[in-house]
This record gives sequence, structure tokens and C-alpha cells, in this order.
Amino acid sequence: MNHHLNLFRFFNEPNSDEFLENNLSRAFSIVLLNSPLFLNEFVKEVVDEEDYQYLFSYVSREEIFLLDVQVDIKKIQHESYRKVYAIALTANKYIDFSNFSDLVQTSTTNITDVVLTIKDIAFIIEVKRTNEDCKQQLFNQIFPFLNRSEEALIVSPKCISWHKVVTTLERVNNVEKLIKNESLFIKDFLDLAEARFPYWFEPKPFNNLKFTDKWGTAEHHYLMQRLKQGLVASGSDLLPYVDRLGLIAPFSWASEIIPHFYHYHDEKIKDYIAFHIWPGNTKTQGYHVYNKSLNWTKKSALTVDGSDYELEVIYDIKISHFNRYVTNFIYGDSDLKKPLNTPENFYGKSGKWDIGSWPEFEIFLDEHFKETYNWREKAKWEEKIINTDRTYFTMALGFEVSVFIPYHEFCEMDKKDDDIIKVGAKIKGVVEAFKTLIVG
Repeated sequence: MNHHLNLFRFFNEPNSDEFLENNLSRAFSIVLLNSPLFLNEFVKEVVDEEDYQYLFSYVSREEIFLLDVQVDIKKIQHESYRKVYAIALTANKYIDFSNFSDLVQTSTTNITDVVLTIKDIAFIIEVKRTNEDCKQQLFNQIFPFLNRSEEALIVSPKCISWHKVVTTLERVNNVEKLIKNESLFIKDFLDLAEARFPYWFEPKPFNNLKFTDKWGTAEHHYLMQRLKQGLVASGSDLLPYVDRLGLIAPFSWASEIIPHFYHYHDEKIKDYIAFHIWPGNTKTQGYHVYNKSLNWTKKSALTVDGSDYELEVIYDIKISHFNRYVTNFIYGDSDLKKPLNTPENFYGKSGKWDIGSWPEFEIFLDEHFKETYNWREKAKWEEKIINTDRTYFTMALGFEVSVFIPYHEFCEMDKKDDDIIKVGAKIKGVVEAFKTLIVG
């Protein structure tokens, strides 16, 4: 799904810290308001057992429930509450609140991010997307409660990490999936969190994960989670698609870089993360490929951060219609009678083919492919082209380029949570190496 259709993401949204945190507070509040199950789980995580029983064992129609954002604490009727949970909602797993009662007010600004009240218990929530210690800011916000002249107020400071919140959200989401009642609010919040704040999700480092290339398995899911964190840490933009994980290629001659896990049975080094890129995948990209030397297509190694890695370059014909993918097939030099991906063929044959010229297209490919390479079968020519109502297609003479990084190298560099920075640096090195591939 297009990310602009996410409930919590907007066109041309600014990247200021204030906007991101205000938007985050709003999104979190909307999820609380629209998912009773998550509201219950969140409150249960915060309060002690006695308060939990008090809040939900009996509820009358007259009970007060309030949820709001960006609230001036001075405007709340402090005398209505007997207990306040002061909550630091951050990426920090542990904030030391042992000296919370000894703090003194340092600011009279009392706008808190989220206020939740149930009966006579208030939840004052300060939202930070990072691991910032917001203890002093939180104290400033609840000071109007402490400064009241009525009976003593019970204050219970709490640190709730975003990791704990998203873990709870994922659990609630799975329950709702099970009963066929999945919440769009939770789904979109998790999508927002994965796109904006991947460090909230804490899959294990590669060194602690079992390698597999089997899609759909739990092990592969965990590998992809960690890989996604590494892609974000590389500093490049993720692809805005839900059907594949990869990076937007920052080059004129390709659009995306996609990694995959591979296991080979007949090699000394068996497990790899391979990074794929498709130069000349469209006619427009092809102009930036075929107006330069094609000597790079004969390379068998790519230098990444001073080390050489196996490089595989094969050919790829892609057929599209209305700028949408229809079919493709890959091949190597051994499949050809004569070179196909040449500047002459690019300028003379790639691009649009109207229905009347399709016999000529077949002759063109037959002249280049050996009889043992059945390009019609590989392209599903009859199914995808001939037996359709299409009146034209466009053909791109592209390439598929893959660099293979041994998985054990990622294991050696990624042994604890913070090592994801090293993984990101390695992936950034791959991107930079690809950038130097087509030059001149």
C-alpha cells in the first residue's frame, strides 16, 4: 500500500523533532482510543495490581474517561485525582526514577504530550521517540499536581519503552487477526513505527540468528527484521512497497537495490546475503548505461570497503505495458548466438513494440538466442503477450547485477544490538560500490 494512505503519515510532512513527536503522540492516542484491547494491555502494564482491579472490576456510566494530547496541566482540575502515573514513553528501556521526588521545578511550561484519565487516576505521558531521559521534563509537567493544597497526592513514575509498546501492539494485532477483526489503527501505527523508528523493534543480532533462505519460516522473518534495521541504518531510503524489502537506488541507471539470503550446498562458504541491482531496467535508465563503456559487465568481483566480493552480471529483458511490469527473463552469454545487449540493439530495438511488429520482435530474438534457450517459454510469451488484449508493449534491455557477501561477515560484526550501525555501514559500502560500477 502507498505509504501516503497510512492514517498517521502525510504528504510533505516536515521532519522537525517537534512535528515527529507531536504526530507520534497523536497517533499513539488514536490507537489507545480505538483499540480497547490495547488500552487494557497498556494500562495493565503501567499500573499496579490493586489499581488495575479498581479501574476495571466495576465501571459505571458516570465514570470519567478522558484522553487528549498537548494539554496544559495547569488547566486540569488537580483536586479530582488521588493518584498520578507519570510515564516516560521513550526508546529508553530504563530511566532511574529513584530521585524523582527530590527534583525541583525548572520550567513553568506544563504542556504534556498525552493525558489519560480513568476514574480518579491520571496518566501523564511524556513522549520521546529516542532514548532521551525526560525525567526532569516529566517532573515539571506534574508539578501543578504536587503543588496543590488538598490532600496528599500519590505519584508513581514509570518508564515504558517503545519496544514494549510495539511488542504489545504486535501481540494485540495477532489476536485481532486470529478473530478476523484486525484494527487498521494498529496496523498503520506499526507501519509508521517500522518506517520511522525501526530501532524500537529489537530482533536479535545476526550472530544470534539461525540462517535460512526459506521464506515464510520464523527464522527467515527474524533475519529480514534485522536486515531491515541494517538497511535503515545505511542512511538510504527504503523502497515504499509492502511486497519487497530494499533500498531506493540513488543512481540514474537503476531504481532499487534488493537483498536476499542465499544458501549454496556445493561451496566452501555456503551462506550469503546477496545485493541485487538492475541497471537499464527501463528505457530511460538504459540511456545512462549504453552511452558508456560496457566493460563493467565482464567484471567478476566488486570491491566493497577494500575487500573483493563475488560479482555476477547477467542479462535481463523486461517487458512492460502502461509502465507496469508484465514479464521478464534472464540469460547469460552461453544462451546467445551473438551479443544481444548492445548499444546498437538498445537504440534500435528497445522501447515500444506495436502489435503489428510482434512477428518482427520474435524474429529479432530468435536471431540472438540459441534454440536450446526457449525464450518464449521463459517469458510466458503466449500467456503474457499473444493471448491478451494488449496492442503494444515496451521492452528494456537491462542487466541483473548481484554481489555476494558471506553471511559470516555480518555475524562477526553484529553481536549486540548497537552493532546494527556496523551492518548499516557495510550496506552503505555496497551502495557506494555499486555507484562506481557504471562510470565514464
